[in-house]
Amino acid sequence: MAQRNTSSTILVFTPESDSGLEAVLRGLCPDSQVRLQPFRLEEWLEQCRQPDLSGVLVDTDALSLADLRTIGAGLSTENRPWTLLLVGDRGLAGFENLMDLPRTGVLPKPWTPTGLTQCLSSLQQTNAAKGNFPDAFLGGMVEGLRDPLTSISGYLQLLECQDDERILSLVTPALEAATQIAAQLEYLHLASAELQPHIGPINLQNLVEELAEACLEQDILVEVEALPGITVNADTRYLRAAMRTGLLLLQRFGPGGPLRLIADRHQGATRLIWQMDKPAELSNRPLPPPPYLEDLFRRLARRVPASVVSEHVEGTIPQAIGLSWE
Repeated sequence: MAQRNTSSTILVFTPESDSGLEAVLRGLCPDSQVRLQPFRLEEWLEQCRQPDLSGVLVDTDALSLADLRTIGAGLSTENRPWTLLLVGDRGLAGFENLMDLPRTGVLPKPWTPTGLTQCLSSLQQTNAAKGNFPDAFLGGMVEGLRDPLTSISGYLQLLECQDDERILSLVTPALEAATQIAAQLEYLHLASAELQPHIGPINLQNLVEELAEACLEQDILVEVEALPGITVNADTRYLRAAMRTGLLLLQRFGPGGPLRLIADRHQGATRLIWQMDKPAELSNRPLPPPPYLEDLFRRLARRVPASVVSEHVEGTIPQAIGLSWE
């Protein structure tokens, strides 16, 4: 099999040069070649079949309805590049069907760097169709590992009942590790499953008390700072899973020191975060967390839905992790 070129191309169909748009795209996609050009049918028929085409950005106000439909029809559903539609005064009238296509998003005009960043992040992270790898793979993996893990936990619990201090000193940490693995599998299942959202009002003070009690059961010391009366709209399953994943991330890979759980309002947003004070120095430098753990937290956060609050020490060591709502 021939080796595929690692560079990719992003086509931007706009009637006039937009140096700001080009600069932001180059910054967000440094490994891609960004090409701004007017739409031409004779060129598009060849371009849309190029294997290195990673994305298409379209100024919909500048194109005819026929051209927009041609763009949608030309993009193959297999290995489909992301498509971002800049929509202005004309709205979506006449090309609503494009929104049914996978990996397609809308950004209102005038565009902003923040809006463009958020759209591209969402489009590039959802590069697998529903039911394809990795979602179906993760679901099957969770189910496949759950039964043997349950058996291991059962054997450990039997050993825990033995009247032997030497066995108990080994069984207790092993049982705690098995419990952590089971929890992570459950969070992976939630993140990969296509569940019907159940969004409703949640009192954050009640959730803070629940999380603090769970810390106490695990012998984790936590200081609580909760502003009373704060309510957010969220799916409670994903909210609990995200916050417990954040706790695991910070407890195992944070800088150490006192752990705080904070529910407050900050700069116009409502926050629920785990936080550790930044140490004067890191004498025993902790290992950076595995990338999948932060990615799992972000995936759960999107389904809460909420924005991610994330702060790091020295670039990789998590110091604060949590959620916010505007």
